[in-house]
Amino acid sequence: MQPISDKQLIKIPIKDNGEKLICVKDCCPQIVIRLGAYIKKDGKKACLNACLVREDVGRRLNFAQNLLPKGYKIMLRCGYRPLSLQKKRYLWMYNKLKKKNPTWDEIKLSDETSKFVASPDIIPPHSTGGALDISIINAEGRQLDMGAQLGSFNKKTYTDSREISSLAKNNRKLLIKIMTKAGFVNYPTEWWHWSYGDRYWTVIKKKKFSIYDGI
Repeated sequence: MQPISDKQLIKIPIKDNGEKLICVKDCCPQIVIRLGAYIKKDGKKACLNACLVREDVGRRLNFAQNLLPKGYKIMLRCGYRPLSLQKKRYLWMYNKLKKKNPTWDEIKLSDETSKFVASPDIIPPHSTGGALDISIINAEGRQLDMGAQLGSFNKKTYTDSREISSLAKNNRKLLIKIMTKAGFVNYPTEWWHWSYGDRYWTVIKKKKFSIYDGI
């Protein structure tokens, strides 16, 4: 499955349902929080923000957690991401690709960047409070083998990648199973990225409008 283009997403209407942001630490006590290094680098406020999700996202996260085998837990890397941090993340990827591909023009660079980091111009999923970057850890606290490191960007990070081991494929199937049953949708270039209520969810679920606007 290929990502949905920004041009298509930006046309999706939004009717925010008014749900508040809540802290995963409070609403989802079984979830293990291990924030990304780029979030910690941005300071205490960024770390607090990354633990926030919309109310219904929190309920659905608990539902997904309860579907896991005994001893397994969902690990949260990032929830809510304000637009200011999203812009930094987007620029980081843009410059990384530009350095690696000096012949690409601005349009090509923008298109390729948006496959891995949502453009700030389209109301990014994380900026709505509806998106999650997650993995699964076992009873010993170790992440399950997913075939590619969370936050890396290559062909192995595509959710349906054939370049990973059978073990990693099975572990991804478990993640897909619990998150799909909880009502989330996956971004196809990132096995770890799941969302609910945002524009991407709206398209996949064939809804008339998104229920979460940017915050």
